[in-house]
Amino acid sequence: MGRIEDLVRGAIAEGVFPGACWSYGNSYRQVMGSSGRFTYCPESPQVDNGTIWDLASVSKVVGTTTAAMLLYDRGVLTLDMKVAEVLPGFADAGKADLRTRNLLVHDSGFIAFRPYQRTCTNADEVWAAICKEPLSYPTGTKMVYSDLNMIALQRVIETLSGQPLDVFLKQEIWDRLGMADTLYKPGIGNRRCSPTDSVEPWRVNLRKLRKEEQIASSEPLQFPDAANWIQGEVHDPNAAVCAGVAGHAGLFSTVVDLTRFAKFMLIEGEGLIKPETIKLFTKRQSELSTRAFGWDTRSEKGSSAGSKFGARSFGHTGYTGTSMWIDPDAAMYAVLLTNRVHPTSENARIIQFRPKFHDAVVEELPGRSG
Repeated sequence: MGRIEDLVRGAIAEGVFPGACWSYGNSYRQVMGSSGRFTYCPESPQVDNGTIWDLASVSKVVGTTTAAMLLYDRGVLTLDMKVAEVLPGFADAGKADLRTRNLLVHDSGFIAFRPYQRTCTNADEVWAAICKEPLSYPTGTKMVYSDLNMIALQRVIETLSGQPLDVFLKQEIWDRLGMADTLYKPGIGNRRCSPTDSVEPWRVNLRKLRKEEQIASSEPLQFPDAANWIQGEVHDPNAAVCAGVAGHAGLFSTVVDLTRFAKFMLIEGEGLIKPETIKLFTKRQSELSTRAFGWDTRSEKGSSAGSKFGARSFGHTGYTGTSMWIDPDAAMYAVLLTNRVHPTSENARIIQFRPKFHDAVVEELPGRSG
């Protein structure tokens, strides 16, 4: 048993998460593995490299930011474009001068979060609320990581491209890269998806309102308490209200597909996106924070990437227990997919595990620069 697998199995035994898939590599070596089960129930299925995971906020970079890069390449989206020029209703409450770069860097002025599941039942209602949302600080003066930024950016992308975000990405990226298991809305009860948190009352009510049913509902449960958990349905409440397709969350994928995507970023666009665009969007943009455009970069202290990835590394984490980090100088990547929110989102042990995982990855790879 290798060091990484030993580390992951130890985390499973300690209750950090019930299951995980991972991959890492550089020019000399590439590794992919899996360990654990869908849940802590010993009768639940074992995870494998075909398991589909809820990416949570990793959706922001693999999905929304990639779409923005494509439109930037085509000259359709510019970083200094005023959002209100694309979406006139957005100008309300002092947001007339807010630009797309502010959404991407998270210095727009938006509050970090709003629980729209309490007041909204669909994406249009969420958007109407965001248009009315006043800014909580002057644009460009500090960084406050906010899901509202990416929900707004999704609307910009869909307006400029003339397509829904999921359709645009499937056509322009997933199909071209062979990422067949990367998608929004796998379907409630999809048996390839790792379960996340428990099903909340508001979610049950939302399903009834939309007349959504569990797929293959006539089949027996995979394991005794399977119906208790969110499976094949986005965990994020606001993305759920937006019917599973949202700029900030909602994307599902496998370790195989995300490894392809990490390599795509390392190869600098693989002919689909210009290398200079990849470099621009993954470069730290100011001294206010570690944020690049959409992506984050490694901080000197306390980074989820640990202490051994290079200074120009970029990546992102997801609330459900997912992450991706890429070091362009070492041509190195690491993908970690878990469902740490099972059986409860209150379990935050993944915060201590991620740096250990990434430091171990660097030490395991031959030819590393240190």
